[in-house]
Amino acid sequence: QRQRVFLFRFLQHGVEDTAAECKRLGATVQAFVVDCSKREEIYSAAEKVKKEIGDVSILVNNAGVITAADLLSTQDHQVERMFEVNILAHIWTTRAFLPAMMNNNYGHIVTVASAAGHFVTSFMVAYCSSKFAAVGFHKALTEELSTLGKDGIKTTCLCPVFINTGFVKNPST
Repeated sequence: QRQRVFLFRFLQHGVEDTAAECKRLGATVQAFVVDCSKREEIYSAAEKVKKEIGDVSILVNNAGVITAADLLSTQDHQVERMFEVNILAHIWTTRAFLPAMMNNNYGHIVTVASAAGHFVTSFMVAYCSSKFAAVGFHKALTEELSTLGKDGIKTTCLCPVFINTGFVKNPST
């Protein structure tokens, strides 16, 4: 079966390369640049996808930002941005696409969190807190779907250690 991929990217950078790679693998791809810190942009893009293309059955919540600094040096707007992108965006995208999954009792929601959602690291208090929230979101959503009898909707939480994304110089454990 041919896969359709919809890319919501936080930044324009890299979206063309990712779309090209998905096309090379045989997928039909449409890319959208969405500021994942803005709920209304997420909802607007989701409505556009649903109207123009149809229901989404696999949602991968992978947006994330990081500021590595001690808590008192981390600026208020940096803390807010980490929570807006690292957890609130996951909630908004899930709320946008979950109703169709629930109607069909079919789908898969992937939460990309971090090992920092399980193990703390100095100089990353706000980031770790936002990733703990992402892990908690995944666990709570999984439990809620089970309680509602929506066993056709699967959930996965990924917690990678360090990925060389350019956010942190020389990541290591």
